[in-house]
Amino acid sequence: MTQLSPLDAVFLSMETPETPAQIGGLAILDPATASAGRGFDFDRFVDFAAERIALCPRFSWKVREVPFGLDRPYWVEDEQLDLRTHIHRAALPQPGAPQELADVASQLFSLPLDRSRPLWEMFLIEGLQGGRVALLWKVHHCLMDGESGAGLAELLFDASPELAARPPTPIGEVETPGKGPSFAQMLRQSLKNGARRNVALARNLASLLSKVVASARSDEGGLSAPRASFNGTVGSRRSVAWSSVPLCHVKEIKEQLGVSVNDVILGLTGGSVRRYLELRDELPKETLYAMMPMSTRKKGDKTVNNQLRDVSVLWGTNVEDPVERILRINQATTKAKQDAERGSVNFMQGMAESLAPISMKTVSRFGAAAADRIPLPGNAVVSNVRMTDFPLYVAGAQVVSMVPMSVLAPTQGLNITVVTYCGEMHFGVITDPRLCPDPWQIAEGIAKALVELQTAMDGFESAVA
Repeated sequence: MTQLSPLDAVFLSMETPETPAQIGGLAILDPATASAGRGFDFDRFVDFAAERIALCPRFSWKVREVPFGLDRPYWVEDEQLDLRTHIHRAALPQPGAPQELADVASQLFSLPLDRSRPLWEMFLIEGLQGGRVALLWKVHHCLMDGESGAGLAELLFDASPELAARPPTPIGEVETPGKGPSFAQMLRQSLKNGARRNVALARNLASLLSKVVASARSDEGGLSAPRASFNGTVGSRRSVAWSSVPLCHVKEIKEQLGVSVNDVILGLTGGSVRRYLELRDELPKETLYAMMPMSTRKKGDKTVNNQLRDVSVLWGTNVEDPVERILRINQATTKAKQDAERGSVNFMQGMAESLAPISMKTVSRFGAAAADRIPLPGNAVVSNVRMTDFPLYVAGAQVVSMVPMSVLAPTQGLNITVVTYCGEMHFGVITDPRLCPDPWQIAEGIAKALVELQTAMDGFESAVA
């Protein structure tokens, strides 16, 4: 029997029709690099994908729920897996510009995955300008986190346009979950896990109370972030936009200020969000807070399941000077990392350990219904995933650029994810268009924030000198 881990089960249990819990990406491909003999078309891509997906057993697993949501679901083998139900073909309306691609990708990414089948899908989108195509993939968050998802994406990619032979060793779990447990086995395991959850609930409530008391006594205020216009009850629609900045410029600023790459990312995205809200006359006086997923994966761990925790850090949206914003962010992220190392409250892990799926579903629905009233641990998620610094290929077609796509939390109508690939930092902005109607303004504002930061850095260095 293979039961979902507590954290994997959280992403499945808290999913609603309005908040599908899938992560993914959009890769822009240039078929001109494919070999003349084999070429690149939909059928060739399906054959290629079948070879690679076979190396990750989880892509043939589906979920078996425990009756009444009393315990975590189980993985079972899908003995009738048909790749043609998971890999689809689509085409853009003319002229096939980025806006048309964004519209189609937004619609496809909004659709929830079918729980009666393995929880992933791919779309090969044709008709882009310049003869290019796009590959959109969606994977349920209960299957993997962003770091293992990036590793899986590399499974689909080659370092050369010539198709490289792959080793026969599967990625991740090598065992098969089989047909799953009997009702009696599920009942016995539910009773055992229920006893463990009761102990964990008491422990986590005590830890949370301690955190509340410490926060109330500190100068940093309470546990709640101020509310922004994109915080509210998230609907089922999604909009996507993207932009990129040179990695070398980000690293140069990192070295000059003595901060981390993540600090610079938070500074750039915070500056863009500040401008977006300011232009709409919606900027709160207090700083907004960003939720940053922090990997808890140990070095060398190649498993595919979720291993992360969310850390809330100030976003510096109330700071006009971009250099000062990053320095303040650095202080906050340093403290957050220290708190995490000391074992401070991890909300996601606490939920996973303490609540049965039926309880998590209730909490999720209550949170969505009371989105305008409940405290916010953060205003939006900002995450960073690193890929390769050399070009990649899909069935011989070069990956020209990447657009990461991620989950919206029930009260957060904005998510910003960045993937570092081939010397560029590619930012993917996902929004609920009702709460955050112009994601392109935020995406394009990131590059503008970099220019502002570079200009301010010139003044900063002159002052220091």
